[in-house]
Amino acid sequence: MRFVADVMVGKLARWLRIMGYDVLYFNSAEDNFLIYVAKEDDRILLTRDRRLYSDALRAKAKAFCISSSDTTRQFEEVKEAFSLKARPVARCALCNFELKKVSKDEVDGLVPEFVWHRCEVFWRCSGCGKIYWSGTHLKNMVKHMGFDPWERE
Repeated sequence: MRFVADVMVGKLARWLRIMGYDVLYFNSAEDNFLIYVAKEDDRILLTRDRRLYSDALRAKAKAFCISSSDTTRQFEEVKEAFSLKARPVARCALCNFELKKVSKDEVDGLVPEFVWHRCEVFWRCSGCGKIYWSGTHLKNMVKHMGFDPWERE
């Protein structure tokens, strides 16, 4: 399942990426472009904009209108509507490219020293190069998600 998110649900797009889903996000895009992307790439358009939602449906694009303005509730709405399951550590939260597991030696000097000593498993984004590890920030965030995206293999 793949999504495209409008500017009103940018944080949700990041959460879904962390969950492992392919989510395109544009911080400024015309409605017609978002509808085009949804149709051409067989994606579900996620929005809070009722007019955009209606326009998408009229254009025969898949769309879902989110009612909440709270990111946690938005995530729950989408998770429930599409019966989403965790696809852990798969996508970069920033650029949506796939994450690849890398050895601890490959990140030596690229992460804070205390992280390098504390963590054993790391991932690198194949797009932007950002390095991920199971840190407290993400652990706190995923408490809201109902799964641990770092448990894998």
